[in-house]
Amino acid sequence: MKKKTAILALLVAVTMAGTLLFTGCGDSQPVEEEDPIITLNTITGEEFEEGLPARPVQVSIDNVGAAVPQSNISHADIVYEFPVEGEQTRLQAIFYSDIPEFFGPIRSVRPYFVDLADMYDTVFVAHGWSNAAKKKLQNGERPYINAMENEVDFYRVSDKPAPHNSYIEWETVKATIDEKGWWDEDNNIRGFKFMEKGKTNETAEECESVSFVYKGNACEFTYDPETELYTRTVKGAPYIDKETGENITVSNVLVQKITSEVLDEKGRLSIDMMQGGDAYLFTKGTVVKGTWNQKNLHNTTIFKDSNDKQFRLSKGKSWVEVMDQTCTMTY
Repeated sequence: MKKKTAILALLVAVTMAGTLLFTGCGDSQPVEEEDPIITLNTITGEEFEEGLPARPVQVSIDNVGAAVPQSNISHADIVYEFPVEGEQTRLQAIFYSDIPEFFGPIRSVRPYFVDLADMYDTVFVAHGWSNAAKKKLQNGERPYINAMENEVDFYRVSDKPAPHNSYIEWETVKATIDEKGWWDEDNNIRGFKFMEKGKTNETAEECESVSFVYKGNACEFTYDPETELYTRTVKGAPYIDKETGENITVSNVLVQKITSEVLDEKGRLSIDMMQGGDAYLFTKGTVVKGTWNQKNLHNTTIFKDSNDKQFRLSKGKSWVEVMDQTCTMTY
């Protein structure tokens, strides 16, 4: 019995020795992990390990009466406010790094919204269009989803009256993009320049608030030094996201001054998105004055200060007020 026990012990010892030799004296070898691939969002200046979609999604958002407050607009990387007919404004919300479950309320297209879509190479989602916008979309190469043409399920919510209640779910949009192969093209959005930590724009002047008065609308942005964000209000009242109940805040407010022309008896406007003009940047409690130009519709707008240097934005979300001659600004 002792002989069998000795042989068994010897076998165990040999096995353990072999195991130690194979594993490097009993220490498990660390598995080398690959460095994560960092993707830069050139619209917000933020970095992401998860990657970004092949292209952004642009949604034409209603901004009149019962449409406000809108749903999930706080998720947009950048929002443009444009003048439209009827002394109204309409929003173009561009979603890239943070796409919500649904969008709305959704309204129709104008030709200059399509120009914006070209600049950011977006998939364009809308409900309806003017004749000029319809022609521009149907004759162009812009991927779009429109409730008036595509067999896609838009739906109407019950707590808002028509036409201010058209919505669509992201899964529906995504399924259409997958089916059409719109993810397959590479997207190289030039985007904006951003400030390094502790830096400011050379020509910046202190300024803590700015207000805009369109013919049928008014809004304000007020800077909070603690959060380094601007809170948007409308005619002095809180401007919130319907789904969160929280105030809309952004890191930057850009102003793009343009001249519009009335096209027809309904007051529809013509806006040349390549005309250039005066520009302003409100960021970190300062204002920078300058100009904007658009060499072509396949890149985002270039904003430059009085020293001919590009505006440096703070990292984060932005709001752009496109102002025509009927709109005034005070800061």
